[in-house]
Amino acid sequence: MNQVLGRGTTTTWERFWYVLGCIYFGAAYFQKVPVKKALSEYGLATLTGAEKFWYVVECIFFGAGYFAKTTIKKALSEVQYGQGVPQGAAPEGAPAGPPPSAY
Repeated sequence: MNQVLGRGTTTTWERFWYVLGCIYFGAAYFQKVPVKKALSEYGLATLTGAEKFWYVVECIFFGAGYFAKTTIKKALSEVQYGQGVPQGAAPEGAPAGPPPSAY
C-alpha cells in the first residue's frame, strides 16, 4: 500500500502494537524519537518539547539517539523525491516542478 508522507495511516494492529510497545518501558516511543529528529532535520516533522528532551537524554547515554538518527538520515537521503506519490500529485507543501538537482 503506497502512502504519502503526512497522509499515511496505520492499521488497527500497528496502533495496538505501538501502544503496547510504549507501555513496555516506553520502548516504542524511544525508538520513534530519533526518527522524528531525522525527519525534523529534513523539515518534514516538528519535535515536541518532550521529544527534544528525550532525544538529548538518548544522546547522552552512549550516543544511542544520535547513532539511530544517522542511520535513518542515511535512508532518507536515498529516498527519491516524489517516490510513492501518485502521478500528478504532490505532498502538501511540496514545491511544484521537478526536484532540485542538489540531491
